[in-house]
Amino acid sequence: MNMKRLGLLLLMAFALASGTVTEAADQNDRSGSTSGSPAPDTPMKRLTGQLTHIEGWHYTIKDSRGEEVSFGVTSATQNPDQVKEGDHIVAIVGEDRIARVIKNMKKKS
Repeated sequence: MNMKRLGLLLLMAFALASGTVTEAADQNDRSGSTSGSPAPDTPMKRLTGQLTHIEGWHYTIKDSRGEEVSFGVTSATQNPDQVKEGDHIVAIVGEDRIARVIKNMKKKS
């Protein structure tokens, strides 16, 4: 298989996979679910830290150990517009590294 064909095949596979994730998020929005809770079998991780950078759908926080952690947001993410760079936040992030919920937390003195 030549390189152009392989590249095209990989691009098509990526586009198909991306569309599947988007469709799943859109179906979640249409289902009327307001709980923001993922399916019970989906592993979730709680990330806490200072929001250091927002670029489009990509958010980066610095956790208590000083490590930077990145995740994405989608139209299905709850409260992404209620945080800004510099805020201390909690994000519930799925195995797919997409935040389900973002909450702005006040820094403790």
